[in-house]
Amino acid sequence: MNIEVDWTELAEDDRLWSARSCLYGYLHPDRDWLLYVGKADFASVRERLRGDHKETLFEDLDRKYGVDEVRVLQGQIYLDAGRRMSSELLADVESLLIKRLQPFGNIQSRRFRISRRGMRVQCLGDWPLTRSRFHDV
Repeated sequence: MNIEVDWTELAEDDRLWSARSCLYGYLHPDRDWLLYVGKADFASVRERLRGDHKETLFEDLDRKYGVDEVRVLQGQIYLDAGRRMSSELLADVESLLIKRLQPFGNIQSRRFRISRRGMRVQCLGDWPLTRSRFHDV
């Protein structure tokens, strides 16, 4: 299964802040360091940015990097013809990226994850990292 993730760095007034069933990422404000990868499934990208669920993450980012703001990426997923998006597939793509990239702010999926054999993910668009292709074996 081939999956493309088209990443867009969000401006303050971008309509993609309301996107759901997608991925999102947090970048260092001044460097192209991927600090966190998440999924916006039942909440929007904006809703996932702040709240009690992210308080510890932002405390850790401040302690480690001296930052309290991040740049936000939204990742729109495109599947092979005939494939359907599901919460499980979204979680599998998220966990593959976390496993392969080990972002500072992610704890889950860093060591162990359920594999979706044959899944290939390519990151496009505003993706800031050199590595952009990931294969689940």
